[in-house]
Amino acid sequence: MDQGDFTAATEYAQEASKRAPVLDDYANYVRAEAEYKLRHYKEVDKAVAHVFTHDPVSPLTGAAAALAVQSSLEADKPKSALDLIRKYYKRIPQPQADSLLARCFQASGDLPQAAAYFQRVYYNYPKSQGAQDAEGSLSDLKTRLAENYPPPLPTAMLARAMKLIDARDYPAARSELKAAIPQLGGTQLDLARVRLGEVDFLHGDYKTAKNYLSGLQVNDPDADAERLDYLIRSVLKIDSDADVKAYLQILGVKYPQSKWRLDVLMTVANMALVQNDAKTFMPLFSACAASFPDDEGAERCHWRVAFEKYRRHDAGMVDLLRAFLTTFPDSDDANASLYYLARTAESKDDDGSARAYLDAILDHYPNTYYALQARQRLKRKQLHAAEPSPLVLEFLRGIKWPSRRRLASLEPDQDTEKRLERARLLRLALLDQWAETELTFGAKNDGNQPYVYAYELAKIASKRGDADQAIRYIKAYAPGYLRLMPNDVPPDFWRMAFPMPYRTAILSYSRAQKIDPFLVCALIRQESEFNPKAISYAHAYGLMQVRPTTGRDLARQLRIRHFTTRQLLTPDRNVQLGTKYFRWLLDSVGDHPEEALAAFNAGKSRVDLWSTWGPFSEPAEFIETIPFTQTREYVQVVLRNAEVYQRLYAGVPDLDGVEAPAHKTTVQKKSIVKKRAAKTPVRRTTVRKR
Repeated sequence: MDQGDFTAATEYAQEASKRAPVLDDYANYVRAEAEYKLRHYKEVDKAVAHVFTHDPVSPLTGAAAALAVQSSLEADKPKSALDLIRKYYKRIPQPQADSLLARCFQASGDLPQAAAYFQRVYYNYPKSQGAQDAEGSLSDLKTRLAENYPPPLPTAMLARAMKLIDARDYPAARSELKAAIPQLGGTQLDLARVRLGEVDFLHGDYKTAKNYLSGLQVNDPDADAERLDYLIRSVLKIDSDADVKAYLQILGVKYPQSKWRLDVLMTVANMALVQNDAKTFMPLFSACAASFPDDEGAERCHWRVAFEKYRRHDAGMVDLLRAFLTTFPDSDDANASLYYLARTAESKDDDGSARAYLDAILDHYPNTYYALQARQRLKRKQLHAAEPSPLVLEFLRGIKWPSRRRLASLEPDQDTEKRLERARLLRLALLDQWAETELTFGAKNDGNQPYVYAYELAKIASKRGDADQAIRYIKAYAPGYLRLMPNDVPPDFWRMAFPMPYRTAILSYSRAQKIDPFLVCALIRQESEFNPKAISYAHAYGLMQVRPTTGRDLARQLRIRHFTTRQLLTPDRNVQLGTKYFRWLLDSVGDHPEEALAAFNAGKSRVDLWSTWGPFSEPAEFIETIPFTQTREYVQVVLRNAEVYQRLYAGVPDLDGVEAPAHKTTVQKKSIVKKRAAKTPVRRTTVRKR
């Protein structure tokens, strides 16, 4: 096939089908491709029949159906093509399925239906090649059908504009909206006019957006609420200190339950949170929580109110923390709520209540940052020995905890074993890509043992040295793996989820910089998933995502001659420079790993500011106070990762003697925080930001 010898390809494929009937569908798909190239359309039909009837269902069914439809169209058999596409429509990926269906209707003479399906491609997939092809076909059909041409639905026209906005093609989105507006009416017209202003905002032309939206009048309530949302955003982009209370009041009076009011309350509150302006953000978060008591979108508002009340030791904080846990047990902050309930109980010498809350974290959120904190707290003798409070246990029994899948084993059942065997045979034939296609298809479609498929896929990736792909397979096909207990799956499952490649470089440079190598592994997993060739949107490179300017400064300090940016894509050099930079951050923040991680993610100048927002009684409080969600979660995840690495690899022979350097375990109060001078300063312009 690759060499274009299609006759030989058909012969080999037919022989392969006889010799390996378990892979009959793969062999016949290759045969169908070759016969199609030879224009032997009847033979194509014979070959794809083997794919369609294969047990288990072949992952090539959709591709084979698409090929058969094209073959029938070229053979001038539109009815057969139409029957095929209708039968296998859901198996063919979009927009290919709609494009083929449109061509089938066109070949059958049903031009209005052809136009309708070409429109689906054009409006739903505006950035695809299929949309470009559909545009030409629609122009021809419009001429041929004249008054019988089906007009596009207003919702489709708006949807195309929004998809162009999502693709950040703002000029095209603006053109689409301007073309649509004369053809729209009612609610769709109001939405299109508002979104014309949104395009200016998203394109960064805030003054134009403000002027346009402030003068715009629309009748639809939801469109007007959306207009006010983006008007407020535009005003604040022009002047972050602008007073928008009047606009917020209008939203509160006219559209109190609108999702746009929720959105703008959170937007303005978060802006105030970044400035540590509690007088502004607390009333806004409180209004958000009060107006949307059970709304998942308002979950963060509820949490900020509860946590700030805890920090200030305000009356009613326990009720707020409990209410949050009861209302949002699926939230990422639910285990934080449990933790601060435990800490509150500890402050009152109520060890039984504290023990019950900490146990609940470990039972329901075993692989989280707050589970790490819970395990540390439970090492204290009085907590370890305490009997859980019956009253707290009764309260906890009333929580609708998120489901957690307990796995007795990763042994495949009979149906799954069929796919695993097929994948093994494909790998023996050096068809690794098809082997992984077989398993990913099973994971997505069989529905019975996704963890088994994830495990097998991760093993394949790990054996070929793709640690990053192994991680992604587990994340994709075993998404609840972090809710598993350590003993629910074999240790090598966890080691593939938390691998330790490039071990020599990591150990050597971590020890040289006196950094816990497990913390370095944890950071790399979060930064690049151990992909040495990773380059971020912010132009950070390699395993530890070092920016070129930072790399050059560090290379000078280490007297590395002839440094180039490409060296950052080599594991050894990247880890050497990345650990040097992280050591500088640790030194500059008084050896507090949580602050160093925050600085690695968001920049040291921000962390210097955040550290003045104390006092903080413990590191967890500092981390929870970080106003950037991405940075806050980053720090928590890396510290969680480090604990997992410690559990998995401590005592491994080539890691004997690995011990974490002593770090301070609490963030000191503001009155005594005093940063040490950096030993190897890096110019401010090179501080890494992502």
